[in-house]
Amino acid sequence: MKTQVSYLNGKIKWIIVALVLTFSVAQAQISGNQIYGNNRYNENNYNQNGLPNNTVVSINDNHLTVTVKMLLNKKADGFVITLGLNQEDETVSGCSKKINTRIDGFLDKIKALGIKKENCYIDFISQTKIYDFNANLETAQQIDKGFEIKKNIIITTSNANSLEKLIAIASDFEIHDIIKVEYFNNDTNAIHNSLFDEALVLAEAKKIRYMKSFGKRVIGTPSATEEFATVFPKTQYKMYQAFESAEIETNYNNRNQYLKKIARKNKTFYYDGISSAGFDKVINPNQTEVGIQYVLTLTMTYKIDTSI
Repeated sequence: MKTQVSYLNGKIKWIIVALVLTFSVAQAQISGNQIYGNNRYNENNYNQNGLPNNTVVSINDNHLTVTVKMLLNKKADGFVITLGLNQEDETVSGCSKKINTRIDGFLDKIKALGIKKENCYIDFISQTKIYDFNANLETAQQIDKGFEIKKNIIITTSNANSLEKLIAIASDFEIHDIIKVEYFNNDTNAIHNSLFDEALVLAEAKKIRYMKSFGKRVIGTPSATEEFATVFPKTQYKMYQAFESAEIETNYNNRNQYLKKIARKNKTFYYDGISSAGFDKVINPNQTEVGIQYVLTLTMTYKIDTSI
């Protein structure tokens, strides 16, 4: 696909750029149109650079400090998808009737996917007047055109395979706005406890190794600090764009007009989850399905017996 220039009178300089990469934090496998609001998520993107390296172990005459890092890649137990739709009509009652007919038809059809009505919620967003202009040769007068109602359909499902089918059915009722898809796990406390227990085992192993290596002995009760983070897919998407481009220069005093038509450059997104580098243990390291990531960092400080 090339950039078209209809007319150009002057000096032309072409500079070919082989590849342009544009990165910005966005937000899943199925993510919804929320990823186009990627700038909002810059501050929410999980920053792995701030984590301590898993090799951090310090020992002196008085204390031994051991840090353990755990990463769990886990498939989602369920999803919450938000679909948006709107309806225009000359009257409020006309808007309401038409949009409810579309919603009722959609909800009835997705029953075949195992999605029950109690798993769906209709969120009334807004009801506004809409305007147009009545234009003649001299004036353009603003006039009332009717009303617009906007609603969101929020659906909970545990079947990842049903999401694409659900979206296809939505299009049959002119519901095209996939606002977002949220991921969730049912028991995050159990996940937290499991990671904590495994981190304790690894910390104990490190402690024993260093005590044995340096001929030291631990006394008293250790102190500990812990950080536990849940990282959702919507904060880990990045935008990617690759294309060839050209730079056009003309003489400054050239007054001839020309039309420059810029070709459309496709943008896409990819999931860039937390890297497994730098962790003491990674659970499900080769999981290809986009899911939720859990990070636990445990720091143990032991008091050393200085009488030895």
